[in-house]
Amino acid sequence: MESGGNDAILSKALKDLMVHWDRTQSGWSDSARADFERDFLRDLVPAVVAAATAVQKIEEVVKLARKECS
Repeated sequence: MESGGNDAILSKALKDLMVHWDRTQSGWSDSARADFERDFLRDLVPAVVAAATAVQKIEEVVKLARKECS
């Protein structure tokens, strides 16, 4: 497990999701779309960003612990 691996996976998944979400706008622009974005995506984006940051910090601590314990 190297630093930057799993946080990058989360970040890329979020980026991919948002690209696909933006593509839905041309075919889905009613109030249900706005409700879905408000109810799910608005909170998801900052949560994933925070999780990716936390994962990166955890990976750094694990890497340091492995180095110090070897």
